[in-house]
Amino acid sequence: MKIGERIGAILGSKKDGSVDFLGYGIYEGDEIPVNAVGQMAEMIREVGNLNPKLKLWDGSIVYGCECWWGPEEKVKTMLKDQVVNLVSITKVREEYNKKHGN
Repeated sequence: MKIGERIGAILGSKKDGSVDFLGYGIYEGDEIPVNAVGQMAEMIREVGNLNPKLKLWDGSIVYGCECWWGPEEKVKTMLKDQVVNLVSITKVREEYNKKHGN
């Protein structure tokens, strides 16, 4: 994708079949995911690799290693017939850090 292109970001699916959705935004390029959480984020930071930076319309930043993401229209199609739960990456990170003692 090119910088500035519109994206959608999905956190994942739940056992009940619903989808946790982070939101729509733009792809801002690649950088080290300094605030990202999860094993993948930790490994990427450890080796100093870059990862897609996504700025959501609510102003929050999420990294590719924290979600499933892609072009906005493709994500809209994927979510079309789904029960969608809007979730906050800030809350996701807070819960992760609390659970893992960070």
